[in-house]
Amino acid sequence: MEQENYHKKIIFWLRFAGWLCLLPASAWLYLWQLANNFRLGSYSGLILAELIITVVFAIFLLITANSSKWEKLRNVLFLLVFALLFISLIILIPLYFAYRNCRKLNK
Repeated sequence: MEQENYHKKIIFWLRFAGWLCLLPASAWLYLWQLANNFRLGSYSGLILAELIITVVFAIFLLITANSSKWEKLRNVLFLLVFALLFISLIILIPLYFAYRNCRKLNK
């Protein structure tokens, strides 16, 4: 019973992190529009790449949230590191809660 509760919490926090990725994605989209308006074409490619990475990460989280692979600490830790390096710091908060529940599940 206790393990099922932790598994549901992991799924919730992963889905929440996936939907929360819309915040940095919308910020990247706004920056891309500004870069195109002010003729900063050299930065628009980088901004567009970050936007695509953020959206693909959110889709990946939302599609695979029910998977049993998120019961392993290593996989959730990989998500934490990837989000720290490539996405946004705000995504780390729900991913940390998922990691904490995963650690409790594996005790």
